[in-house]
Amino acid sequence: MRLHSRVYLHSVAVLLVVGAATSLVFAVVDRGGTFRDMGERMARHAAALAAEGLVDRATLVRRVTELHDTLDLDVVVRDLDGRPLAAAGAAVALPPADVVRAVRDGRVVTLRHPPSAIAPVRDPGGAIVASVHVSVQRRFGPPGLLRPLLFVAVVLGVVALATRPLARRLSRPLERLTAAARRLGDGDLAARAPAPSGRGRWWRPRHAPADEIAELTRAFNEMAERVERLVRGQKELLANVSHELRSPLARLRMALALLPRGGDADARLADAERDLTELDRLIDDVLATARLEATGLPTRLAEVDVGALLRDLAERARHDPAVAGRPVIVHEGASPALVADEALLRRALWNLVENAAKYGAPPITLAATRDGDRVVLTVSDEGPGIPPEARERVLDPFYRGDAARTPGGAVPAGVGLGLTFARRVAEVHGGTIAVGAGAGDRGCRVTIALPTGDTLR
Repeated sequence: MRLHSRVYLHSVAVLLVVGAATSLVFAVVDRGGTFRDMGERMARHAAALAAEGLVDRATLVRRVTELHDTLDLDVVVRDLDGRPLAAAGAAVALPPADVVRAVRDGRVVTLRHPPSAIAPVRDPGGAIVASVHVSVQRRFGPPGLLRPLLFVAVVLGVVALATRPLARRLSRPLERLTAAARRLGDGDLAARAPAPSGRGRWWRPRHAPADEIAELTRAFNEMAERVERLVRGQKELLANVSHELRSPLARLRMALALLPRGGDADARLADAERDLTELDRLIDDVLATARLEATGLPTRLAEVDVGALLRDLAERARHDPAVAGRPVIVHEGASPALVADEALLRRALWNLVENAAKYGAPPITLAATRDGDRVVLTVSDEGPGIPPEARERVLDPFYRGDAARTPGGAVPAGVGLGLTFARRVAEVHGGTIAVGAGAGDRGCRVTIALPTGDTLR
């Protein structure tokens, strides 16, 4: 449920509880409260009217009926022995004996339950000859409860209509902030949350301090700006350093070429040349990754024959010393085509083949299948595989496998950029990369899924 809906529903629920409690207070707790405040006055007024009608029973009944109809009271006039002389409305119970004695003494008595009042009735000579008992017994029940409930329902309806836009206004900045945080977490370092509006209005002076949501939005945007600058600076530094390393590498190669050959020097020179080649490839990977991070798109898009690409990689593996003669098998099948940067894709797949040769065990199998609107490329081996808890980490830059993943227990040479480069190539083509177990939960299988369409053109 959206935040504004929760705020709105919680507000309405609180209003319903308050409305129900208010209705019960009016209908139950405070029933007859108004009568208790004015009961003595009404009882004296009723006694005066009853005194005027004592001489004529018909007049007395008429006056009592008028009181009942006008004030919605239950009225009964009794003589001093408690016998009713006239009554209107519901039956009123006899009061307790102490109340009767107080009335005979000339006092007006007010009762709480039920709300009622009793006053003495005097004849023209001032002697007490009767009593009048007025009561409001019919205040609780459907007729008495319906009116406050209807009133509260109308008030709640108006408040609910006014609360909906308010809940939406309160939740909108938080929803925008959540969306910006999600985009930032997904890698969009330029994601920012728009600042909440409403400054400079009549209820908020221009220089008034910002509210908590505005402060939170500004803090998030400042954090995102610092993160973007930090990451951009690191990428630029790494790319610049990698670029500057090309010149000393070229000089080292030239120096090695000029050294005299023969004897043990040839083996040492060959080792130095292999190290230089590895370092040169590292620089190429860093620069290519930095370019993809900066542009976000491959540069040379064309239709790629995936089957031919896999066969070329297998043929290269037969002669490349990095694979060390490990057999590479191409799973023959359908040869799907897709639009991609063939040079980047070839390089990414070759990195996966080299990783399988270094960390896995033969045979290394290449395959390509069609899965809906995607082409799925897989590189698998029969080695010890990668533990599930490390399958995400191996895609991070400069992460290298340990001895448990390497045949023979030794960690081979490498810098841990092969899978990172392959992941970035998949991402810029709109695809994904996943590391899992091979067939029968043996070995390792790296899967690259790329869209087949030409939306990247």
